[in-house]
Amino acid sequence: MNEEILREGAEKRTGPASTGVSPDFTRPDQEQAQSLAAGGPEHLPADPGQEDGEERFPGFLELVYGIFFEPRPTMQKVARKPPLGQAALLVTILNALGTGAWFLTSARVLGRETDTLGSFAPVLQALIPLGAVTVFLWGYLKWFVYSSFLSLAAEILGGLGRARGVMAASGLAGLPAVLLVPVQLLTFGAGSDSLAGNMFPGLAGLAVAIWSAVLNVIGVREVHSLSIGRSLLAVLSPYMALLVFSILLLAALVMAAAALPSGVPLWNYF
Repeated sequence: MNEEILREGAEKRTGPASTGVSPDFTRPDQEQAQSLAAGGPEHLPADPGQEDGEERFPGFLELVYGIFFEPRPTMQKVARKPPLGQAALLVTILNALGTGAWFLTSARVLGRETDTLGSFAPVLQALIPLGAVTVFLWGYLKWFVYSSFLSLAAEILGGLGRARGVMAASGLAGLPAVLLVPVQLLTFGAGSDSLAGNMFPGLAGLAVAIWSAVLNVIGVREVHSLSIGRSLLAVLSPYMALLVFSILLLAALVMAAAALPSGVPLWNYF
């Protein structure tokens, strides 16, 4: 019994309490503070909601620069994290610029054709604000409808992306339209009677349309992981559908016009 008591006393003397130092329960915090002092904030533990190596998404101005000069890497970032808010801001800016240009053009035309229009001129001048609001809202409707059709066509062609990414990409693809603003101002100053006032806006509009189509192809390719051919087909599919619809409508009108003089019922053509 005495030997056991002596053995327990020896173990207590050799334990942590015998040194007179209390156990260090704050060592992890001290190591973190020393790591911060030695290497800076990059040695802090990663945020639980952020993965290691996650890249920072560019701001609005960086996104604009990327669309102009680095379209493919920028569209890759858009595909990974669609910036719908920034795309909506860009669409709003473009709608406002387009509405302002339409307002100036309409006011100038009405002011020049006041004598020709006669009593209708005051009515048309009163409708200009309503027309400006309609033009402004039409930009949002066009963006939504076109991106929805584009996403549906891409999914039919085997795409793997989401409509959110296509909507963001198509909204950003309209950025080259901002270059038409100085063209419209130059045309407004030169007048519509000059050769430059008639040809230059059309050529500039065609170039911007092709540029936007190329950006849409890149965006659809990155969002839906499609080939260039299928991405191009998806981008052109709304215009192809509109062309087919126009041809069918024209054919129906021709058959209706041909049926009226002869007295043949219209349903006999179908």
